[in-house]
Amino acid sequence: MRGLVVTTALAVLVLAGCAAQPETATWSIGTPTSPTGPVTVSSVPVPPAKLSPQGVRVLEQAKRDGARTIGLTISTERGKADEVAASLRGLGATVEATDAAIGYVRVTAPVESVAKMTAVDGISRVDVDEPLSNVDPTP
Repeated sequence: MRGLVVTTALAVLVLAGCAAQPETATWSIGTPTSPTGPVTVSSVPVPPAKLSPQGVRVLEQAKRDGARTIGLTISTERGKADEVAASLRGLGATVEATDAAIGYVRVTAPVESVAKMTAVDGISRVDVDEPLSNVDPTP
């Protein structure tokens, strides 16, 4: 019997919450407010990072080590590989390979320009090339 009372009470509370009327607000063009208050930087959705956290760490290590250039493998949006390659050349990168069919650009870039390069339109993902170890993989 007690379980039935608790279940009924929960059902009433849930239904009461679902029936609550949302707060109404009037919006006009040019006002920087929302129904919940002013729009802040933290309330604006942030686009996903084009450079992975591991890539950020490798880039920071390259800066600390005094490296002048770093290799980048770049994935582009469909049909944008040539445009991206041209934009990266303009920012000082040396384009080593491009494949427009799969949206791939491989560059060697000045370390200090990588942040600008990741912001180029048409880039969907940037990976920093890491040096491979010289360990012999033979079992």
